[in-house]
Amino acid sequence: MSKEYLVDALWGADLPSDPGGALRSNLYGLRKATPIKGRLQTGRDGYGLALHEGDVLDLHRFRGLAQQARTAQLLGDVDAAARLFQRALDTWGDPPLADIPATPIMQPVISELLEHRHAVQESLVDARLALGQHHELLPFLMSLTTAQPLRERRWEQLILALYRCGRRAEALDTFTRARRLLVEDYGIDPGGPLQHLQQLILADDPLQALTLPVPPQRIHADTAREPRPQRPEVPRPLVGVPHQLPAEPRNFIGREAELRMLTEVADGMSPVGSSPVVSVLCGPPGIGKTAFALHLAHRIADRFPDGQLYIDLGAFGPTDPVDTQQAIRSVLAPLIRLPEPDTMCPAAYANLYRTTLAQRRMLILIDNAYDSAQVQPLIPAGPQCMVIITSRRKLTGLVTSHGARLTTLDLPSRAEATALLASRLAADDLAVDSAALAEVTEACGRLPLALVIAATRAVGRPTVPLRHLADELRSEQNRLDVLRGGRASGDIRAAFSWSYRRLTCAQARMFRVLGAHRVRETTAAEAGRLAEVPALAATQALTGLAYAHLIREYAPGRYRFDDLVGAYAAEKAREEED
Repeated sequence: MSKEYLVDALWGADLPSDPGGALRSNLYGLRKATPIKGRLQTGRDGYGLALHEGDVLDLHRFRGLAQQARTAQLLGDVDAAARLFQRALDTWGDPPLADIPATPIMQPVISELLEHRHAVQESLVDARLALGQHHELLPFLMSLTTAQPLRERRWEQLILALYRCGRRAEALDTFTRARRLLVEDYGIDPGGPLQHLQQLILADDPLQALTLPVPPQRIHADTAREPRPQRPEVPRPLVGVPHQLPAEPRNFIGREAELRMLTEVADGMSPVGSSPVVSVLCGPPGIGKTAFALHLAHRIADRFPDGQLYIDLGAFGPTDPVDTQQAIRSVLAPLIRLPEPDTMCPAAYANLYRTTLAQRRMLILIDNAYDSAQVQPLIPAGPQCMVIITSRRKLTGLVTSHGARLTTLDLPSRAEATALLASRLAADDLAVDSAALAEVTEACGRLPLALVIAATRAVGRPTVPLRHLADELRSEQNRLDVLRGGRASGDIRAAFSWSYRRLTCAQARMFRVLGAHRVRETTAAEAGRLAEVPALAATQALTGLAYAHLIREYAPGRYRFDDLVGAYAAEKAREEED
C-alpha cells in the first residue's frame, strides 16, 4: 500500500504539518502492537501488512463468533446462538477506528463495520425473544428505537416485546409512533412485517403465534422426510411491480457452466434463510460481464414475483460514477413517493431502500460497480432477494460481509468465440470465410467486446471481404485503431483506459514497464528487475493489476497479459515512458 494512499486514508484533506513523520509515528505504534508484531513490511514505495483470518484481531474474532452463532441458529440451538452473538458483541469497545478521522476513504469502512454490528445486535435480540427474555429486553429496545428510529426491525422487536409483556395498548401506540415517523418524515408506509404485526395484535392473536422470523429447528433423522413448515405469507404494500432490466443481448453464446451454476443457486433459494443471495461477476474489461448478467437475469426473472431492479453504478465509463443516493432514488421512484433529496442523509437512503424491499422477493442487478463500499447500501436485508453484481474488480469484501459467491468470467473457448463472431455476421446475411473468421477471432484475443466491434465493422462494409478485416488486424500496433467503434462504450481502447485510470501510480508504472518490454508472462522477481523496484513493491503492483483484471495470475506467483491488454500496455508505454 503506497504512502500517498495511507496519508489520504488517515487525514484526507486535513493533513498534518509533516505527513511523512506522522505516518511513521503511526507505523511505529503498529509495530509495537502484539498481534501484528513482525508482520509489517516496509518497501520503497509503501508498506505491506501480512495478516490472515486466523490472526487474533478483534474484527476476526467478531466475524468468527457471529458466523458460529448463525450456524447454531440454523441448527435450532437458540441458546447457543444467543451466547455466541453476545460474545461477538463483547469484542466491541470504542466505535470502530475511533482514533482515525472519518476521511472519504475510511468513512465507508466505518459505516460497513457499524452495519455488521447492528445486524448482529438484531440477531441477538431475535434469539433472546425466542428464549422468552422480553421483560429484560424492554429498556434496551426502547433506547435503540430512540437512537436508530429508521431501522424498522428495532420497532418490530420492541412492539413484540411489549405485547408479550401484556402491554397491548402500548404496543399499538408504538406502532402508531413508528408509522407517523416514516409517513411524515419520509413519505413511506411501514414495511410488511410491521403492518402484519399490528394486524395480529389488533386481532389479539395468541401470544405464541406472534414471533419474529427465526431459523428452522433442527431436523432429526426420523423426521427428515417430513415437509418443512412454510413461513406464513406476509401482506405487502400495494405498489407496482418493477421490471427494470434492460433488453437481453441477442445471439448470446457460451458460459453454459456459469449459467447452470447460478440458475441452480436461484432455484435453491430458501424463504427461511437469514440473508439475501449475493453473486459477484468479475473479469477484465470487455469480457462480457453485463451481457452475461442480463442473460442470466432474464432467465431467472420469473423466480422473483415482486420484480427486478437494475442499477448501473457507472464506475468504469466516460461519465462520473453514479452516487449511491442517486441510484436508490432512480430505482425507488416508480415504487414510492420519495422525499426531497436534501432532507435525507446517506444512512437514511439505505434504510429507506431496505424498508421498501423488506419481505419482497426481488432480483437486483447492480452493474459496473467499483468496490464493496459502493455496493453495500444497495444490498437488501431480506433473505428472499437475489443480488447480481458486475465489476472489473474482485469485490472480496462482499465475500466476507455477505457470503457472496465470486464468479470470474474467463475468455470464451476458441469455438465459442468463433461462434459469437459468426452469429453476428450471419444475422446480417454476410458470407463467412471460415479461414478469415478464425484469423479475426484470434486477432481479437477471443475477447467478446473486440469480437462484437469487429463484427460491427464488417457489417458496416458489406462489400469488403472478411479477409480484408483479418489483414487489418494482423498488425499489433494497428489493432487497437481497427477495434474502435462509433461510441465510447464500443471502443476497445476506451474500455481499457477506464480501468487504467483507476490504477495507483505504482500499478500504472508497472503496467507500462511490462508493456514496454512486450512481456507476456512474468513473476514478481522478474517484473521487479524490469521496473527497478524491490520484490515486495513489484508483488503489490502485480496484485493490484490482477485485482483490477488487467493481468492474469494463471498460477501462484506467475502472471500473464492477454493479447489486447498487452497491446494497450505497450501503447501506454510509448505515450508516457522514455
